[in-house]
Amino acid sequence: MTSGRKSLTRRTWGLRMAVWSSLLAVCIGVIIVFLLTRGGGDGGDFASRFASIHTFKTADYHSLAFSPNDGDIVLFGHHGGVQMSQDNGDSWSVVIDEPGRDAMNLVYDPFAPGTVYMAGHDVYYRSDDRGRTWNKVDSNLPGLDLHTFGASPNHEGRLYAVPVDYGLHVSDGGEQWRLVSDQVPQGTNSIVELSDGTLLLGATDQGILRSEDGGKTWTQSRAGIDYGAIYTVKGDPAGAHIYAGTDHGVYTSSDGGQNWTPTALGDTWIVAIGVNPKDPAELLAVNRGGELYRSSDGGDTWE
Repeated sequence: MTSGRKSLTRRTWGLRMAVWSSLLAVCIGVIIVFLLTRGGGDGGDFASRFASIHTFKTADYHSLAFSPNDGDIVLFGHHGGVQMSQDNGDSWSVVIDEPGRDAMNLVYDPFAPGTVYMAGHDVYYRSDDRGRTWNKVDSNLPGLDLHTFGASPNHEGRLYAVPVDYGLHVSDGGEQWRLVSDQVPQGTNSIVELSDGTLLLGATDQGILRSEDGGKTWTQSRAGIDYGAIYTVKGDPAGAHIYAGTDHGVYTSSDGGQNWTPTALGDTWIVAIGVNPKDPAELLAVNRGGELYRSSDGGDTWE
């Protein structure tokens, strides 16, 4: 009996050791995978496996805009102001640091490269010196909670805005606006006009919407993005390089936003994208942790 108990005890102990060894191996594997995929910055849960080129220390992160005539100059907007880079995103200086100066949208005028618009929560300003100084714009917009703002590449001076709860408006010049459609979903965040006049609208929980009649009617246009929220849509008016920032990375479209494929940056929550108008294969993307990533080949590789 005693010998039998000892043998049983040894077998039980051996089984327990095997179980604990297996659990330990699984834990070590999980830790290794985490360390390999979390990236090189300090973006916490939002970091990518790619090392970022910069980390913004602002409270939030909303917009990126390349200068139309100098790809080294980029503007970054957040709820408390604007920063500028003159070396393609490697380093940044403060242009505006003021609570409430909400730069949810920074939009260059493609016909007047020195002109930039800033639009956000009760904010509508214009700069005529490439973003260095700003003046408030007086307009007849029905509201100034402007989460969505864009410029036309086809019609000089034409702008688009979606004041929250007031639908899509269009202006030629930025002061006098007219309603195009009140059939616009809640949660819009970005608008792009393509060379053929097609409009693409990013709408967080509604996906990507497409209009071929100037914004009067909209259809879904997110084939290939099977799940998740859309936080921004930006790109080249020619339609060959359109990008969508989602809660699981950056997607790209080469057919004007009709079909989408994931880029290599597919493991982080992207909230803002900027595309170089002179070379639309070059883009910057910032995630929800403030980490800034750069691609020079349309999203195939990132740094």
